Amino acid sequence: MSTVFSPLALVFVGLPVAVVTVLLVAAAVLAVRRSRSIIFDEQRYPGLAALRRATLRSRYVGIGCSVIVFFVVAALGHVGQGLFVAPSAAGMVVIAAIVVGQRLTYTRARTVGSAGVERRQVSDYLPARLRTITAGLLLVLVALAAWTTLAATPDTAGLARAFTHPCAAQLLGEEQVHVSTSTPFPGAYYTVGMALGILAVLVLAWVGLVATTRRPRNGADPELVRVDDALRRQTAEGIIAAFGLVVATTLAGLSYAAAVTVGAEACTATFVLGSWALAAVALVALSLSLWFAVIVLVPGDGSGRSS
Repeated sequence: MSTVFSPLALVFVGLPVAVVTVLLVAAAVLAVRRSRSIIFDEQRYPGLAALRRATLRSRYVGIGCSVIVFFVVAALGHVGQGLFVAPSAAGMVVIAAIVVGQRLTYTRARTVGSAGVERRQVSDYLPARLRTITAGLLLVLVALAAWTTLAATPDTAGLARAFTHPCAAQLLGEEQVHVSTSTPFPGAYYTVGMALGILAVLVLAWVGLVATTRRPRNGADPELVRVDDALRRQTAEGIIAAFGLVVATTLAGLSYAAAVTVGAEACTATFVLGSWALAAVALVALSLSLWFAVIVLVPGDGSGRSS
């Protein structure tokens, strides 16, 4: 007995596979491009070499721990509540690991000598494109979360996690209006914890950026300054990328959940288009999640070149 697949079925099966394949290939190419190390005389500056090793080691330990934290937190709560907080919890672990790894060993990179007069600012070490994309995603997340929070209605248990809308239908020549309710919808039951988590990660990221920028060094040695600046950019980029990964994955989950619920009982073209628009946002956020993940996993050489 042979099985015949319709063209439509092939599209529904093949399109997601093709999209995922393209995204993974793009992520692999980006990872190869970023696989560069900070080059300097390690014999002359053993402290800097130790700082680089400690920074990378703590980052990978943090990434491993964050995966465990993600799944633990995701399993908490009721009817999927933990899933909306899990990205923030995992992101906090990564950022804390990146910052702690550098703070515990930075004194070994200082050399005896006269410190140069320096004025460093956080903006000196932030990649412009990474910062802009992260800020843009955060604004989209805030706007979408505000809409889902306001649009949500209580479900049968009284939780703000349902989407209710009127639907009109022709019955015996008369227009009949009935109310359609779909759930789960990312209302306040989910978005309140999500917002608190994002805010906590944002505060931790800012504290980490300030600490990275202001830690002391011997500014009188030009080579030490060059390498140390590269390490600071590497750390700052990792912090922003980790925060961007939290925002992107949260946005992808929020958009997908809203798209499925809005499209579940869509009775007008408006709801259908809205569902597809939300799905498109989820796809873009997922793509950027991979981009942020590669930056976190492959730190680069701290040169500040665009990824």
